[in-house]
Amino acid sequence: MKSAIKSGKMKYIAVLSLITAAFVLISVFYLFGVSIVLEEDNRIYFDEIAFETANTVESRLNNLLNSIRNYSYRFTEFEGLTEAEQNTLLHETANASGFHDFVYINADGNALSARYGEAVLSNRDYFRNPFLLGTDYVSVGIVGHFTTEVMNMFSVPVLSKGEISGVLSGALESVYVKELINTDTFDGKSSSYIMNSEGLILLIPNNDILNIDAGFSLLEMAELTSGSEDAVFELLGANNAFGNFSFTFENENYFASFKSIGISEWMVITVIRTGDIAAVTFNVFGMVVIFTFISMLITSVAIIILGIRHWVFNKKFRETSDERDNFKNTDLLTGGPSFDKFITNVVDIFDKTEPDTGTYAMISMDINKFRTVNDHLGHDEGSRILIKLSELIQRNLTENETYTRKNADSFYILIKYVSDIDIFGRLDTLINDTYYQVEEFKLILSFGIYKIDDLTMDVRSIIDRADLARRTIKDNNESSYAFFDDNMLTKIREEKRIESIMEFALESNEFKVYLQPKYDLNNHTYIIGAEALVRWFRDGKMIPPGGFIPIFERNGFIVKIDRFVFEEVCKQQKIWLNRGYEMRTISVNMSRMNLQEPRFVRDLYEICTKYNVPTKYFEIEITESVAFENLETLTRVFNELKNYGFHISIDDFGTGYSSLNMLKNLPVDVLKIDRSFLADAKDERANNIISHVISLALSLHMKTICEGIETEEQVNLLSGLNCDMAQGFYFARPMPIDDYEKLLYSDNKVTS
Repeated sequence: MKSAIKSGKMKYIAVLSLITAAFVLISVFYLFGVSIVLEEDNRIYFDEIAFETANTVESRLNNLLNSIRNYSYRFTEFEGLTEAEQNTLLHETANASGFHDFVYINADGNALSARYGEAVLSNRDYFRNPFLLGTDYVSVGIVGHFTTEVMNMFSVPVLSKGEISGVLSGALESVYVKELINTDTFDGKSSSYIMNSEGLILLIPNNDILNIDAGFSLLEMAELTSGSEDAVFELLGANNAFGNFSFTFENENYFASFKSIGISEWMVITVIRTGDIAAVTFNVFGMVVIFTFISMLITSVAIIILGIRHWVFNKKFRETSDERDNFKNTDLLTGGPSFDKFITNVVDIFDKTEPDTGTYAMISMDINKFRTVNDHLGHDEGSRILIKLSELIQRNLTENETYTRKNADSFYILIKYVSDIDIFGRLDTLINDTYYQVEEFKLILSFGIYKIDDLTMDVRSIIDRADLARRTIKDNNESSYAFFDDNMLTKIREEKRIESIMEFALESNEFKVYLQPKYDLNNHTYIIGAEALVRWFRDGKMIPPGGFIPIFERNGFIVKIDRFVFEEVCKQQKIWLNRGYEMRTISVNMSRMNLQEPRFVRDLYEICTKYNVPTKYFEIEITESVAFENLETLTRVFNELKNYGFHISIDDFGTGYSSLNMLKNLPVDVLKIDRSFLADAKDERANNIISHVISLALSLHMKTICEGIETEEQVNLLSGLNCDMAQGFYFARPMPIDDYEKLLYSDNKVTS
């Protein structure tokens, strides 16, 4: 009996042990599989973080190079300065830039340091690379020629008349440069290094987890545990190199992710211990393995814990991914869909719409002269109004409708409708809501409407048509809307045609410069100068400026046209100079896009230098609406123009909402009063405005000119108000350069 009981207990224990062993084995295998998945997820996430780190490091280094490039134009004529002037310029630049030292190196390699004086640096890479290759360059940490302290040299070529005349270098302590590549990812457990394509470590951060020195060859000294050395070298040597690999170094396992950054053929490699990147996985794994040896119950609990941990980790990972997607898919100001998300939403709506079950309209909405809101209420209040408007739009949407804010004050809305009355009703509701709920400022809204008849059409083409309809609306005092029609489609095709031939037209000399004379109002027969205007002749016919200038301004081609006009005028001024004629200033319009070009003013100066024409014979015209969009940029450009000797005028003055305080601080020579004020010479209010503008200009030591003069009555009015100059059909129309020359120099006047 006892023997049977004992035998039964043994069988029970054996079965229980077998079941426990089975559970333990299943748990271990399950956990092992999960750990692999978690490790892979961790590596993918680490790759993304490493790429973002590389972009950050590249941006930091480029910012330093850009700061030197912004000073390089001042060194174009450096060797023509006296020794005292050279030292002063170097000291001023070094003090203003924040670099430890600034060094100018001429074509022979002779250098002058702001701190230490003269030296010969022709054998230094930070001179040879920028001078011979014309590229920016950042050196590794080196012991400088002038000091025993380890420095990194940031160098850019200096151009003179289109040729490299020298190199400008800023020296920065390597201790500071190390801070630039420091990272705090994964709680500071990773380190980022600068490496070349041969695996040689060039720059080391302060938080160096490998504890190595510059010059360390990672691929030679470490043992790869993923992929072959040849495969990794092939990845490193590729254009725009990126990738990852695992390695062992000093008995530690590591994971590395690298990405090229386009500076001195460098790449950023971010390294982390394998144990740190997969800490969650291995902690859970170790905990369960320990518990499985205690009991089946603890093993089961451990499995549950593992599942929870796995779910939590994936949930956090998904939340992180969702946050990144949300950042990409959300308008950061309003919280609504971003433009890219809007495109996706529209495509999704169209895909699930059955034929003949719904009609849609795309609406392009813009706030007229929203800049005035910011001028009157401030940018914070302007942003609050845009957020409120976004909420009103969203509130009026129904199922399968969406919207976005494209930029600034432009919105796109996709709505369903049955008839035009539905569209009118929806827009009127939005206008009324805006009127009653945005009390700070009366917003004037313009709507372009395109009724979509083909849901397979490219969404951006649909948006273009709604935009085109909106652009047909002129400035109104009340909200208004316009529908796209076939005539506009013809206009779109015409715009595409013009864009397809514009480059060829410029190369084929189809664009011609016309000049419209400007007259002195104290002597109505004296031509004081002219304004340069562009005309396009194709197949013997002139294309009206209104037919191509707006297109060029939208697609950026206007920058090339502006430079073409300026150079043509410069060529002609050179001819008149050589003939000994009395020189007059010619004004050239420059579009807003030029202001964003870093070399804009420098390029104009180099054109003048190319033809040996003094800059004082040119006046650069900027329209008022552009002039007050970005005061910081404009002030920099205007000061640079004045430094090079150009005259400056503000065109169409009085049509915008200028800040007189801004005008006070800008070095403007001429205010050009818009022709709209002369529509009725008997309008007392308009005349008062003109009078006050002229008085304002006089008090700021500026000249005034009024355009669009067509009658003698207007001439007499402006003369009585002490306006300095005038231009318009009353005096002369725009004319070819040859006709202007005959008009101005018919008596072969020579320079007085």
